[in-house]
Amino acid sequence: MADGDDSMEQGRSLPSAVDWSNLPDDLLGMIRSRFISRRGRARFAATCRSWRAAPAPPALPLLLLSAHSSGMDIKKNLYCPEEREVLRFEIPGKLRNTQIRGCYDGGWVAAVTTTPPVTFAIFNLFSGVEVPLSREQRNMPWVVRSLWDIRKVIFSDVPTSGDCVLAAMTHQRNTALCRVGSPDAGWVVIEICDRVVLDDIVFFQGGLYGLTHNSQKLFKFDISFNEDAAPPLVVGGPYIFDVHWHGYRIESPLTTSIFELHGKLAVAMMALSWENNKPFFKVFQLDVAAHTYTWKEVVTLGDSALFLGRSCSSRVLHVQAGGRGGVTKNHIYYSDHWHAIFYNYPKFRKEAYLARSEYGESMYCCQHQKSRDGVEGIPSVGHYMTNGMDYPLWCFPPDY
Repeated sequence: MADGDDSMEQGRSLPSAVDWSNLPDDLLGMIRSRFISRRGRARFAATCRSWRAAPAPPALPLLLLSAHSSGMDIKKNLYCPEEREVLRFEIPGKLRNTQIRGCYDGGWVAAVTTTPPVTFAIFNLFSGVEVPLSREQRNMPWVVRSLWDIRKVIFSDVPTSGDCVLAAMTHQRNTALCRVGSPDAGWVVIEICDRVVLDDIVFFQGGLYGLTHNSQKLFKFDISFNEDAAPPLVVGGPYIFDVHWHGYRIESPLTTSIFELHGKLAVAMMALSWENNKPFFKVFQLDVAAHTYTWKEVVTLGDSALFLGRSCSSRVLHVQAGGRGGVTKNHIYYSDHWHAIFYNYPKFRKEAYLARSEYGESMYCCQHQKSRDGVEGIPSVGHYMTNGMDYPLWCFPPDY
């Protein structure tokens, strides 16, 4: 190189190397949120410590095709609506010979053994970690006959926290609660009025709320803790509220689900269209004014999607403007089984086939747009299982 060229090279300002591990958190969070694939987000988090600590979008639910596990089951199928594909994973050994009856954020599940004696347990579906429970909580002496009596279990908080309360519903009209963090606590069976059947329950603002099938009555139970005295869990109520209707009303819904929507209680009701015998949904939000309770119709979920399930808690989650793969904002995603029997099986051949469970059940995806009165409602996407007795179950994996 000539002397003149050497002097030019020495005087030139060379770009410094980029320290990719020190990118701003907001930039890393924006990049991470743009990955549609769960595998892509996992690889992003595995790059380095700072990338792993970047804000992650909330994990969208995965659909467990079969909540039942036999002693021979080693792997299960999870359908990912975000990627429109089935994920195959190995279940923890302790979850074999169980029936999953509830799920919570981070992969936590409530399970009941399928072999005598019937016992209750809380596991993490992905890590296999088990939450310690008292003998009274594991034995569930208030259950009348078998695990099939237990309809669903919901969590008030992460089960590893000291303030987590479980609420379990049975098909015999019983509802019971227990505090997970109390080693000597058992189940507290709450009394409801005669001939009243709750269709669904939800924890909301420190209390437990229950809803009748036609949504005309709302039940509230207050929950408090005794830290240094017995019993460790105190349940007050029920307080019963008559709820009025504003506008459209479904007289005889097939299913009724209660959940939290933008800081208020809400209900989603499913019925069958007179036009094509397919399901449609109406969503209502509870309005409280001057001690008057009214269900007011919600015509859009905005930037959120609603996930409904017969055997698990319902959940509203934010979805970014462009959607997340196969999940779109202002949609209802629901899982069911009973209505697959209600339908004529050959009709499913015209719908989108998704997967098959370990027990030979087929899952189909059906998308519906209009309500019974011909007015555009909130679009819904149904995931149905055929040829079996299991409900597909939404589970909520850890964020990554």
